[in-house]
Amino acid sequence: MKKVFFALAAVLMLSLTSQAQVKFGAKAGMNLSRFTENFETMKPGFHAGVYAQVKLHPMFSIQPEVLYSMQGATEEETNTTLGQTITAKGSATSHNVIVPVMLQFTPIKSLTIEAGPQFGFNLGMSLYSEVTMSGLVDDSFEESVDLGEEDYKMFDFGLAAGLKYNVNSNINVYARYVFGLTPVFEYEDDETMNQNLMLGVGFTF
Repeated sequence: MKKVFFALAAVLMLSLTSQAQVKFGAKAGMNLSRFTENFETMKPGFHAGVYAQVKLHPMFSIQPEVLYSMQGATEEETNTTLGQTITAKGSATSHNVIVPVMLQFTPIKSLTIEAGPQFGFNLGMSLYSEVTMSGLVDDSFEESVDLGEEDYKMFDFGLAAGLKYNVNSNINVYARYVFGLTPVFEYEDDETMNQNLMLGVGFTF
């Protein structure tokens, strides 16, 4: 059954691409990412990679992409008690290969609306913490830990939606938001999920 499915999928893709116009491109930009649980501050990062734009109709196209994406979450909290101020900072950083598959609608030449699924593969994750004390006692310490594969999920699935402004036939600028739908960590009952705002520039060859 699987062989039949993949054979039919291959035939469908070949028939589509044989009638469609295919262009390739590269893109890069910044990330502003966070976790859904108790992380309100957006963590800066970046992404870069390549894409193929398959135009099925003057207004419709499919754009699969393969990107490297550095994302995660960060948080900071300060408490003052009896003249002692303690500031705690924490962040998580993950290195990912993401594969968005975007359905694009271009109602006018300069504007493209896009949405679709995103498949992510976590290549590694680290945690960083820093505590600073001031007042009666002045001190600080920091720690960085690389998580093992048993601590985080290797696969991440999400939905993405965004807008793209087409400067001309080759250059575009875009904004896209990704909503993660699978937990980040392997912990029991974990409901922490990724969210990521992507801003960048694309160049179509």
